[in-house]
Formats: sequence, C-alpha cells, structure tokens
Amino acid sequence: MRIPFKNIVASASLLIFVAFCFDTASASTRHLTRYQAANDYILLDTAYVDEMQHIDNQADSVVVSGHTFKGPGPFTVHFEAEMSRKPDYFAWEIAEDSKFQILIDRFRTLEYDSLTSRLDYEFSEQGSFYVRFTADFYESVGDTTTYDTEEPYEITISTSLLEVPNLITPDSPSGSNQVFKVKYQSLRSFEMWVYNRWGQELFHTTDPSEGWDGKHNGSTVPTGAYYYVIKAIGTDDQKYSKKGAINVLKTKNSSNH
Repeated sequence: MRIPFKNIVASASLLIFVAFCFDTASASTRHLTRYQAANDYILLDTAYVDEMQHIDNQADSVVVSGHTFKGPGPFTVHFEAEMSRKPDYFAWEIAEDSKFQILIDRFRTLEYDSLTSRLDYEFSEQGSFYVRFTADFYESVGDTTTYDTEEPYEITISTSLLEVPNLITPDSPSGSNQVFKVKYQSLRSFEMWVYNRWGQELFHTTDPSEGWDGKHNGSTVPTGAYYYVIKAIGTDDQKYSKKGAINVLKTKNSSNH
C-alpha cells in the first residue's frame, strides 16, 4: 500500500506548518515544510539552501518558493527527513521527471542511532530536477506500507551567462566600476587572465566572483589599455572564449600610490 504524505498548512500554534526561518547557528535560510502521515511514520520533511551573500556581479541568486528552487548553478540543496520509527527501506530519489520514471540518483543515508536522514546534493547541470523521500514500513508478511512525497521538490538550474565590461576607474570616489569583473550565472568552470601591452600577466583567477582592482604589485597601474582572456564553460555546456581590451581610467587630481 502506497500513501503520499501531504503538506498540511496550519496556524503557528500547531506542530505542522510551513514557514521561513533564519538559523543563526548555521547561517542558513531554511524553508521548512512539515508533513504528517498515517500512523505518524513520517514526521518532518525539509529542504533548504545556505544563505547566499549578495554578489553584485552575479546575475541573480537562488529563489525559493514552496517546493521549488530556481537559480544559477551550481548550488547545493540540503534535504532532511525525520521519522518516528525506523523504516525497513528508505531513499532520497533524484529524477529528471516529476513521475520519477527517469532516475538520476538514489541515496540511502540515516544518521547513526537516530531517525533522521540527510542529503546534501549539488545541482550543477542546466535543467529541472525532482527530489523526493520515500520509505517502506513492513507491517506483517506480505503487508508493506510505502510513504513518499506527494509534491516532490523541483530544482531548476538556469542557463549560463557571461558578460564582460570594458573599462574600470580604480579611484572612482563613488565606488562604481572600481574593479574589473564579469557578470555571470551558472558557470561550471571559469578562468581569467589580465595582461599589459607587453604581455606581462597582472592578474589571474578561477573564481568568477573575483575581479582585478587595477593594481599590480600593490600599485595602481597607469591609465591606458590592458587586455583580458577568459575561458569558461556553463552548466548548459555552453563554452565561452573571450578576449578584449580593458580601459583603465582615472578621475582628475588622482595619482598612483
């Protein structure tokens, strides 16, 4: 017998609820979705993503709404299920379709000497994926009760994006355009180099959230043209190979330090 455990929305005074809360201990924004099933075999089903710091050059961030997580990848979703009785079989299932006919992975994790199952899974490919928790309880010979999520979690990784600016003003009093860095989303790999006109390497990074501040050996470089080379691969397998000039400008009454 298969029984879906349903989401029950109730007032804050009841045990079963849907809410957002901030966990200061783990610095995570959690989306809690609690369920109740017949015989209280399944007590709690949770999914959340770590709080993301605002990155001004990233196109967007992960948006959580109900059972859906959408945003640029890769990002990790933390899943957790708590039970009042140890199941005879259980698993976290990840699929390409909402009916779980095309399974990608199946994980069986149970905290030692507890009734909690946790899964941390990084979604790094572009597209939509579905996750559910399922558990079997053997009642007697030939009698098994199966519980699984009626509404699975849906995780969508957006298509990739890579945009490159063409100028910086390191001493800008307003703070804008002080750093040369890309606007991006859903990149699997990234590498960037910055050179001067003589081909000397001034900056290198493999982190798209990092940028060049217009300095070399601690001093701001002279005004003029500098050159970048960028190679990247998106989670949608889009390959990027970009080359171009960076114009370093300075405001009036500025000087090198």
